Amino acid sequence: MPCNGLFISFVCQPKASIRMSHGSGLFSRLRSSGLLARSPFGPLILLVTCLTAVVPHHAQADNPFPYDTDTGTEVGLLLTSAAAYGLGWWLDSDFRPLISEEVDALDPMSINFLDRPATEHWSPGQERASDILVNGQLVLPLVLPFSSQGSQQPAKVTVMYLETMALNTGLTYLLKNTFNRSRPLVYNDHSDVSLDLKTSRTARKSFPSGHTANAFASMVFLAGVYEQLNPDSSSTTVVWGACLASATITGVLRVTSGRHFTTDVLAGAALGSLIGWMVPRMHEIDGLGGDSAAKQGISLSYGFVF
Repeated sequence: MPCNGLFISFVCQPKASIRMSHGSGLFSRLRSSGLLARSPFGPLILLVTCLTAVVPHHAQADNPFPYDTDTGTEVGLLLTSAAAYGLGWWLDSDFRPLISEEVDALDPMSINFLDRPATEHWSPGQERASDILVNGQLVLPLVLPFSSQGSQQPAKVTVMYLETMALNTGLTYLLKNTFNRSRPLVYNDHSDVSLDLKTSRTARKSFPSGHTANAFASMVFLAGVYEQLNPDSSSTTVVWGACLASATITGVLRVTSGRHFTTDVLAGAALGSLIGWMVPRMHEIDGLGGDSAAKQGISLSYGFVF
């Protein structure tokens, strides 16, 4: 991908103060091999390397665990996720895919100028790459409960992540079945895009991009929780850079593969980022995880909106 170099050049230049300890040899070999710059998985590889190399091996007594759980918050998140998914399922039960006559009547020129180029993209290979990348992103936050700080309360970190992904899944599913937007491939005249694919149920589930929402929800969660668990770590900038670059590449691949419009990806990125930041924020202990008034504001808004 042409954009990979831009992302990698940003995230692969850690500050001089960052100490890679025993992982520095692996990091140097990856950079010298050119794998990070050539592969769309470069930021994810870098992130795995950073987490294994710079996560402290001894718990820091000066940094108390910044998160807590309570019945009200957990039940509220669970019910909201279930309600969103249930409403999405109800809407999907009355869903009708396109028929061939409707496909023939579609005009790419009716699409806004920002999204129109996506109708000319088609790449099953890049679609597979996005599938592999997002699966890696979904698994990676599960290393946090095994880190030195996360291992103090592994169940709480795991619960927060599961709640993040449950809420993201429920809201994404609800939005897809609310808008029923046709994917770019439906407008594509490429000979490899079959009519069966254009008239499938998933062909009208374009908005928002679920892959991108999952990517940003998991990566923002990972970077944010890592920063809170390791407030004195000099690797925070690298972790954030690698997380955001990795999630962005997933979104770009969804557009270049012909599966999503640009606005689908932007909406998925916004939704996933909000949820990936909000759920841990709701669990922060007053005085340890940021401004208490701000946290209370999030809780009030959450209760009002949902």
